Amino acid sequence: MSEDRRIRKTKSNIKSSLIELLKDKPINNISVTELTELADISRKTFYLHYNSIYEAKEDIDNDLITQLNEIISSISKESHSLNTYDIYSFFKQVNKITENHSELVSYFISNTKQSSLYMKVKQILKDSILEWVNRNSNNPVYNDYLAEFVVSGVLSTYVQWNNRNKDIPDNELNDMLTKLCSAAKELVK
Repeated sequence: MSEDRRIRKTKSNIKSSLIELLKDKPINNISVTELTELADISRKTFYLHYNSIYEAKEDIDNDLITQLNEIISSISKESHSLNTYDIYSFFKQVNKITENHSELVSYFISNTKQSSLYMKVKQILKDSILEWVNRNSNNPVYNDYLAEFVVSGVLSTYVQWNNRNKDIPDNELNDMLTKLCSAAKELVK
């Protein structure tokens, strides 16, 4: 059963406020009082939805993971060959996430490497690439290296793009990443 619209709105407000606070300080330095004041809700309202700030952060992480899994699932269902169109389509859909959830993406990007969310995203992407590579490779010894190379490169490129205030249009970024991933795809054969 779907959550009531008011509940979704309240949770969204809590998560947006938490992301705002996380930009300036680590989660262990954020109090429920500080969060509820910024979200303009009572502590009771917060505790109706979450048991802790960590649970609210996990909900934020899960939102991003769910969207990423939906993109991967839609592409992998459509194609086993992972052609250039599929790769471009993936990046185009990722860019929609960056547009529609800019606060979440900025938070994610500013907390790379040491972040459990970053590691989850990296593993999901790597597992997806490995699944495709394992189906199409004649040389499985190199599959893990190839997947690591592609995922690390793509994530680092998104981090750099965001840190440079998206100084090139997203369609140009998509083209560049598609070409790079397509070239890496050729190594599988």
